[in-house]
Amino acid sequence: MFCTECGTQYEGQTCQACNAGSGQLELAGWWKRVGASLLDGLVLLPLLSMCIVLVRAAPIAATLVGFVVEFMYLSLMWTKRNGQTVGAKTLGIRVVAADGSPMTPEMAYRRAAVLQLFTVGSSMPWILKPLGSVALILNILWPLWDPQKQTLHDKAAGTIVVVDKN
Repeated sequence: MFCTECGTQYEGQTCQACNAGSGQLELAGWWKRVGASLLDGLVLLPLLSMCIVLVRAAPIAATLVGFVVEFMYLSLMWTKRNGQTVGAKTLGIRVVAADGSPMTPEMAYRRAAVLQLFTVGSSMPWILKPLGSVALILNILWPLWDPQKQTLHDKAAGTIVVVDKN
């Protein structure tokens, strides 16, 4: 079992590292997740707005730059800030492995890459745009009926989003 307070693996009723009692992980609700994503969008807005300038010259280049900027932000925040982006920290949620342990860098990269593939797919031209848009919408709505409240990118990475007790 992993401590919900400090992330240390332990056995028994209390964590030996921080003396916290064993607690159930509380899955984050859909609105908190959406709110955190919107706040992260505001954080990224200045960087992503530079892509608008590129759109006039090279739409594919703008899409790729946006992909890289958002991928780096998400994966670095999740790996360096205990599974929390600025939006997640503000709303008191964080991403952890499905077993409650801290998310590994590989999980963070996979989670960010799959999320970005949905986003990029929805911005591509021709037939990819409607297919990508449907996939992105399904990904966003998936926690509403999933028992673990996971998105498709959570499932791909083996992660869940929980309420941060700290």
